[in-house]
Amino acid sequence: MAGNANDLGPVLQKARTSRGFLQADVASELGVSRATIAQIETGRRSLKAEELRRLAAFYGCSPSELLAPATDDQEVDGVAELLRSYPDLAEDQGPSSFAGACAIARALTDLEARLEIDSVAHSLPSYRLERVSTPWQAARQGYRVAEDERRRLALGEGPVRFVDELLMTSGVRSAKATLPTGIISISIAQPDHGPLVVIDKNLGLEHRRFRYAHGLAHFLFDTEGPWRVCNSTVAPDLAEVRADAFASSLLMPQHGLRRYVETLGKETLGRAGPTVLSVFSEGDGRDKTGESRRVDGRQRRGRHPITLSDVLRTAHYYGTSPSVAAHRLRNLRLLTDRELGQLETMLHNEKRAAVEGELALQAAPHEMDSLCSRLAAFAASAFHRRNIDASRFNELADLAGVCVADRERLLAITAPPPSQEHESS
Repeated sequence: MAGNANDLGPVLQKARTSRGFLQADVASELGVSRATIAQIETGRRSLKAEELRRLAAFYGCSPSELLAPATDDQEVDGVAELLRSYPDLAEDQGPSSFAGACAIARALTDLEARLEIDSVAHSLPSYRLERVSTPWQAARQGYRVAEDERRRLALGEGPVRFVDELLMTSGVRSAKATLPTGIISISIAQPDHGPLVVIDKNLGLEHRRFRYAHGLAHFLFDTEGPWRVCNSTVAPDLAEVRADAFASSLLMPQHGLRRYVETLGKETLGRAGPTVLSVFSEGDGRDKTGESRRVDGRQRRGRHPITLSDVLRTAHYYGTSPSVAAHRLRNLRLLTDRELGQLETMLHNEKRAAVEGELALQAAPHEMDSLCSRLAAFAASAFHRRNIDASRFNELADLAGVCVADRERLLAITAPPPSQEHESS
């Protein structure tokens, strides 16, 4: 990890001793020897980026709190701290890099302030819940908050068409970028660019949609530090379990999912509950004991097993991967563990390729580049309102990836009607 190991060692030692931990405790958490911890704290061994993240989770603090204090010539901000922890991110400065995504987000934040959009936009809520100590508690929080968010955003029980645009309407920027191997996504909040979720551009569309929703969860719970890196090579901690549960529930709401499965001819009541029901009636009210009726559903219509085709169609409808759909169906007790195992085997079988190919999501109807499209539209609006000059407009258009040939049309479709332009002047 970047930074002087001699400067970092005392910070790590102070963080450990102030919390009452022994070197052996930390060694057990990181899976190294006590001697290795001693070497780290004396500056004779550097700390790896992933070890820093695990230490922060173990101590219950932000990774930035475990870094050596910045010198006078270093900028103290979340991006700088992130780059110090993950130096590979700093090596790529191209337009599709993490640094490029941050630059676009900063430009968008500046335009929103110029256009006074920040004064009328809705702020992101914060769910301050009890501290979780088990994966079950973490998953439960994720599912519950996802349902709350669907109600708050008036999403109903249907699919979310544009997940990245949904984040933008909630005040969270979203972008794709080329990330170092192993890093799936990054969530970072900075005053100059706001909350930002950056995901690996090489992920499949369904995976990208899931990671956007996952990143939103980290900001909603407001228990993370200024940034969080999600790494595929590390076992998920409680915050990751919670964010995964949130993402699956946000993308596939339980009541809407049940109704959709029933449109495929598969009844859901008897799958999630008993096949023999006891329906109670109060009668006319004079008989205080009431009456119970036995309702046998063992021969009900739609009792046939959910097939691979059903899972693929459900995944396509909600814009998720088949695996996410299958596990969501299992968690709602619409699939048994045995059925899930059989379907997972089939999902990895080449025979499903033809069917899945027909249902594969295309980027056009399910995803748009919200960050760049908003930057381009706001830049044109700011130019029309004389908040920026032509030179700045062209700089922002370059940043948003708008070619020169398309800029005249962009200005034309964002221009106010003549009457409104006259009234505002």
